[in-house]
Amino acid sequence: MRKSENYVSIDIGSHSTKGLIISKTSEGYELLTHLNLKTRGIDGGDVKDAISLRETLNQLMSQIDDIVNLSRTNIIISSSCGKFTLHDLKKEHVVSDGEKKTIDEAMVELLKQSAIDGFGDSYQVLHIYPKRYTIDKTKNVFNPIGMLANHLEVELTVVTVDKSSSSLFEFLQDVIPQDFDFAASAILGAEGVLTDTEKENGVCVVELGHSNTAVLIYSMGAPIRLEIIPLGMKHVVKDISIVFNTSIEEAERLLKTHGSAIYGEPSFGQQSVDFKGLDGRSSKSITKDELAKVIHARLREILTKVKRVYREACSGMPEFGPRGLPGGIVLLGGGAKVPRLLDLSLDVFKSPVRIGTYNASTNVVIKDSEEILDDPIYASALGGFISLIEVRSNIEQSSKKEPGEGFFKRLVEIFKNLW
Repeated sequence: MRKSENYVSIDIGSHSTKGLIISKTSEGYELLTHLNLKTRGIDGGDVKDAISLRETLNQLMSQIDDIVNLSRTNIIISSSCGKFTLHDLKKEHVVSDGEKKTIDEAMVELLKQSAIDGFGDSYQVLHIYPKRYTIDKTKNVFNPIGMLANHLEVELTVVTVDKSSSSLFEFLQDVIPQDFDFAASAILGAEGVLTDTEKENGVCVVELGHSNTAVLIYSMGAPIRLEIIPLGMKHVVKDISIVFNTSIEEAERLLKTHGSAIYGEPSFGQQSVDFKGLDGRSSKSITKDELAKVIHARLREILTKVKRVYREACSGMPEFGPRGLPGGIVLLGGGAKVPRLLDLSLDVFKSPVRIGTYNASTNVVIKDSEEILDDPIYASALGGFISLIEVRSNIEQSSKKEPGEGFFKRLVEIFKNLW
């Protein structure tokens, strides 16, 4: 990790690309600027127009470079576009064949590294989460460092992305000149808005994206299930466009300015909503209640599919069962901004639901950024910032414990791969 005190976190969605520049000052962390550009060149999670996507990224990087020196900045890029997979693994290490030896940090990190080495060239490891360590096949612990043992075993959750020829990950490696880390938006979004207690006790994160909806289940401090539902907010917009015979652009405007996830409110039938027809010239009018019925129908379908995943996950954890996860459901992404979505979600899930925002997490304070910290569309970009400062903190702690240059370089490479 570089010595720069600036952090750049970019989240590339199929609809928009968000960027945050955060600086560490003597008084703490401060948001320098935020960026939000229309993403071009991505469809269905794959790169479909390399020239258009390159233009989007070049525009974004140019704006960032006007504010900070990219060559001396820590950069992380996340995306919802890609084939992400969770893997549950167990790895073992013989500490000593004879007298028990003390487990040190290098031993633990190299055990994690062995999990990464098990994946071939088709996958890139993005995240690695230790869930539990077992000493001498009998004693379960959360942190084995400093303990005596002959044998050490770890249970891990590893997140990978498919490195196919059309993947965004491969494309970024070709077009971004600076070194950067790559991550899954859903994972970073969860890290950006959850509390440590929620991650430890169990919680379901739902990222309502443009093309897809990601469902992420946490337990024991690590993600244990990731499901991608191929329905998102673009399907809500398309429904509005078809039902009211208008353009996609006008349908999106209607959703953002007049949309509601709940219909049947007495005042909605009295509120008129004007819009342009498909020809772009003719004027049309509907009631807010008519618009809300279309939005409600598709959102209820999406949330019902999420509920099915949620119930399946809970059924596999007897300690929760029909009661559900203690942390309930946390909603992220652009879809989380639809008015009255909480009311619809509570009706569907019959469990606690909240909108995920950075301010509700246990993460570090960022000054001058209240609007961004309360906006669920920046959750993943904010989670990327948290990832960067955690990696840097881990490396700094390791370098203090082991001043040897070879050991330090080895840990740097390990941590770069872990995130």
